[in-house]
Amino acid sequence: MSRLDNYRSDDDITKKQLEEFDTLVDDGVISISDSDSEPEQTSNTREPKAPASTLPYPDGTVRLTRIVDSPAIDTMTLSDLVQKHTVKKALVTTFVLDIDWLLAHFNKQTKIVIVAHYNPKVETPGVYQMDGGRVTIIRPDYSGLQRPIMHSKLMLLFYPGYVRFVASSANLFSVDWTVLQNILFIQDFPLLEQETQGVVKSRFGSELKGALRDLSVPEQVVGLMDQVDFRKAKAHIITSVPSKLDNNRKHSGKYGVARLHEVCKKIKDKLDPLETTSWFNSTLYCYGSSMGKLTFTYLRDFYLCALGTTHMEYRRHKGLDTLPSVLAQNVNVGFHTQDQGNQNRFGSVPRECIKFHSAYYFDENYASSRLHKITPSVDKTLVHAKAVLARYGESGSKGWMYLGSHNFTPGAWGYASLLDQSVRIRFLNNFEFGIVLTDVCFESMFGRDSVLWNGAKVSLPFKLKWEPYGQMDLPCMNME
Repeated sequence: MSRLDNYRSDDDITKKQLEEFDTLVDDGVISISDSDSEPEQTSNTREPKAPASTLPYPDGTVRLTRIVDSPAIDTMTLSDLVQKHTVKKALVTTFVLDIDWLLAHFNKQTKIVIVAHYNPKVETPGVYQMDGGRVTIIRPDYSGLQRPIMHSKLMLLFYPGYVRFVASSANLFSVDWTVLQNILFIQDFPLLEQETQGVVKSRFGSELKGALRDLSVPEQVVGLMDQVDFRKAKAHIITSVPSKLDNNRKHSGKYGVARLHEVCKKIKDKLDPLETTSWFNSTLYCYGSSMGKLTFTYLRDFYLCALGTTHMEYRRHKGLDTLPSVLAQNVNVGFHTQDQGNQNRFGSVPRECIKFHSAYYFDENYASSRLHKITPSVDKTLVHAKAVLARYGESGSKGWMYLGSHNFTPGAWGYASLLDQSVRIRFLNNFEFGIVLTDVCFESMFGRDSVLWNGAKVSLPFKLKWEPYGQMDLPCMNME
């Protein structure tokens, strides 16, 4: 697995990036075009709208990737997700790409657009085609960025009559779908009737189109979103874009933790007085497979954003100052221990995918007291999912959850400046994509905790009870 050997963390300058893109395509097959070129002419023929009753996931569902030799309950393989015999078109985004493995999950007639990470030192941004134009690979613009990472993991799968939306933590290579625990959110949306295409608008559709444009997706692909009825969308999109890009400079309040603040403020503002009191006592459970430079100040600021509040409002509600060492106690950071990494039953390959640079942990400012040991839902495996769970209410029975590509790092979520009435991003390093689900319920029955959303059980890659690190515990580190 040489493609992972030199990847340490999304807060590091990567010495060597993934395998060069040129090894993934056949000589003489690639053609290069400018992403700003005129869109191709497309047929006016539209697929008929699928009745809601025929959509496999009309209300949305959370699933896990399926570990080999594990039960199929609430889990999914990439083949299950794609349904290669019926999928017509696909757009996917990924950090790690095994193109041969990916294409084996689609039929030879499916047109596929892939947005992938690349090494800007030896490769250039643009739109590249292979296999006679059936496969298009997009390299986003990294102009002016020192250590760019295109880390988002999004899928849009087009079927007769509907589109499948998928936000996940899984890269597009076999390890992430067979021996690591990853998490998926899936919702199917019907196509609009032709006379209403481009007329019916939705919050979700607008957010999704913006996210695609941030990834340099051509307008002819972005325009396909106008054919989809997103009005029953259940999720709130959260993206990150590197802070030196024009979009982030102009709209630094809509990415990363600033976007999280916006979503959570809307939740908070709808609560009654009793719920609001509880909201300001929320506890966060934050997990990622790559760990960043977490200080108490960073955890304090992330916590305030997750409350949708500011320093001033928090002081008014709580009558307490927003001291970093105090508010950080409400943030539990989950990460595998060194023993868990070494004892996982699939050996060194998944172990290499869990990233914690030792210099972070041994830094005197690192918030090591907030580290917690998680228990994977499948014994002796490692969790590559990225998730944030927020709990408030009586016994922490209410809350929300985030899932997607954001690891719990400043490079993914950004450093926030909390102003009197809003939040602005001071720095963001990565392209990321994820979603927030609201109105989540946490229940405990017969000694077992469970999460419910939209009336159904939510599958999590870890158990809800987290234990603080013991004196002898060390995180699963990359010793360098």
